[in-house]
Amino acid sequence: MKRLSFFLFLFFLWMTVRAQMLRSSGLVLYGGKNTVNYQMASPGKGLPPFDLANSRLRADFTLGAGYRWRLNRPDTGWLFDLSLSARYGRYSYGFRYLSSDVHTTYVGGEGIRNLWSASFAGSVGRYLFRGLNLSVGVEPTFYFYDKSFFDLPVFARLAYDFGFMEVAVQYKWGMTRKFNMPPFLRNRLSGWECSVYIPLSGRK
Repeated sequence: MKRLSFFLFLFFLWMTVRAQMLRSSGLVLYGGKNTVNYQMASPGKGLPPFDLANSRLRADFTLGAGYRWRLNRPDTGWLFDLSLSARYGRYSYGFRYLSSDVHTTYVGGEGIRNLWSASFAGSVGRYLFRGLNLSVGVEPTFYFYDKSFFDLPVFARLAYDFGFMEVAVQYKWGMTRKFNMPPFLRNRLSGWECSVYIPLSGRK
């Protein structure tokens, strides 16, 4: 059944691409900042509760680059994008413990973590007015960390096509909670991202 589903997916993808017209392809540059929705783990044996007010896990920034193929149906305002991308994200964390004794301080820990990812995205959109267009899509993403994990974020993107380049802002919402960085567990990665698409070939 899995093989049949896979071949049906390939057939559908091939028919879609065949029915479209390649309008352009080129480089995509990304920059943004995620928000991290997390849950704190219980402290270890013999340790007091975490000081939630002074504990945090936050995304500092995300940078990335990729390649996009843009398709569109002739004589319509619809557009279809396929892209392969790689990103780097830096995350900082710090946690403290509540002290039951004013003479005792539990420092906890702090530091920085690097998170790399590779993704394949597909989206469908429509031109609203001149170069202004709106797209929605899904971006299966594989993250590389101590324990690598997979996410399937969905996104909405608002862009303006100037012809020689397209500038966009998008919001991406993570669907899974597989990013664990103790004591921050079940972390969901979502956030805003700006992108610049620079066509290198095929532009009309």
